[in-house]
Amino acid sequence: MTGQSARTILLGTILLASVVSGVTGFVLTQYFSVDVLSSILYPAQDCWLGLPTNIGRHCFNDYTVVIAAGMRPDPWQPLPFSPHEPALSAIRYPAAGMVPQVAFGLLGKWLSAPRLGLLGYLLVLTIAVFTPAVWAARGSRGLERIVVLVACGVLAVPAWFAIDRGNSVGFVVPIALVFLVALSRRRWGLVAIMVILAALVKPQFAVLGVALLVGRQWRLTGVAVIGGVVTNVAAYLLWPRDFPQTIMQSAGSLSANDSGSIGELNNVSFTKLLLTIPDAIAVANNGGKLPADFLAGPRAMIGYAILALVAASVVALGRRIDPVMAGIVLLATATLALPVSYPYYLVFALPIAALVIRDPDGPPGSGIFDRLALVGGGRRAVGICVSLAAALSIAAPVALPGKRGFIPIGGAPGAIGLTDQIAVVPTSVTLNPLWWLIACAAIIVSYARRPLPSNLTDASSTSVSGEGEPTPAAVSQADSA
Repeated sequence: MTGQSARTILLGTILLASVVSGVTGFVLTQYFSVDVLSSILYPAQDCWLGLPTNIGRHCFNDYTVVIAAGMRPDPWQPLPFSPHEPALSAIRYPAAGMVPQVAFGLLGKWLSAPRLGLLGYLLVLTIAVFTPAVWAARGSRGLERIVVLVACGVLAVPAWFAIDRGNSVGFVVPIALVFLVALSRRRWGLVAIMVILAALVKPQFAVLGVALLVGRQWRLTGVAVIGGVVTNVAAYLLWPRDFPQTIMQSAGSLSANDSGSIGELNNVSFTKLLLTIPDAIAVANNGGKLPADFLAGPRAMIGYAILALVAASVVALGRRIDPVMAGIVLLATATLALPVSYPYYLVFALPIAALVIRDPDGPPGSGIFDRLALVGGGRRAVGICVSLAAALSIAAPVALPGKRGFIPIGGAPGAIGLTDQIAVVPTSVTLNPLWWLIACAAIIVSYARRPLPSNLTDASSTSVSGEGEPTPAAVSQADSA
């Protein structure tokens, strides 16, 4: 890596890791009968609600479950789906988070073509998750554009995972890209708008509003808080029958205990990472099963403690830290701090990778760390850590031979209920929170030791809205004149 730019490290790591994953997957599939695709993504046989939204044997179930619940007068009531099965517990979505799926579900119902609604939803979701790759490629030169599109688009497993599940977290991707670009340009008004939009899709991304505190934008912080609360509450009016009781029902479902899912093979949360060794010891001492109440308190709070520590650190640094670096730290910790975070949430790495590849205010072929090398004091270690963390989050994980787990699956399309299970193996995806812990620590320590140059912090505080203020590139040119 000596002498290589951060963008070269990022692209090279994605390509190399994808090759290693492919070769390993071939060996495990061909010689050991391992279902590698189901281990990396999710079993295709997820049609257990009996709704006509299948394409072949696949039902994009995060979409299907939401429309099944969301097209009722009260989506947060238990969802009965079979006289022979217990009702599905209350759906764990806020009102605003269900709007994209329900809108396309209603379109399909109105046209008497449920699959058409599904295809429309998947088309919009696909455009959303591949927006960073297209944006980054436009800032590259010649054949490098193809490399960027392949690395950050075709080979981006979290993007395909979000599409495969039909999960609305993909809609956060373009919002996060605009959020980071706005931070890079000190467009604080636009930052506040993106915080509100991100919190509408997934409530945990309200934490991105801490970036406004980092920039000492007190008024806009208040605007973001009020705007986020008002818009989220207003979304519940789309289901007016039991309003406002639905707000408390939704809050109860969102805060439900996740302890049963923390140990899942594909959990990429900080909690799963930090409890891996204690859990393994407890399992070995308990006949192969994890005790139900083992470390229950820490299990529920570890991720949130990390989030609070990171948020307090960047706020304390204030204008000593580059706003876009603070945004990267907040985006990563907001995603991985929940007790359970599935691999499709790693789509947050796509907009980060896009900025590593393309500097919004730099010349073609340069990324944000190329700019920091000129005007931000280098930050070589930060560039390497962020590039590697983003690359390893985007590339296909490596399937690992080891103890197999089982995921319940549905039967034939149209059948109701979970009728079978499929064996899967662990993958290297569970190491991704470790890479992001290292990257976040590197950023915070770097700026604590060596703050952002005063000429850049002065430029960033000249305007609240960001209109008419000099960009970092312009500052650099002025210094060299």
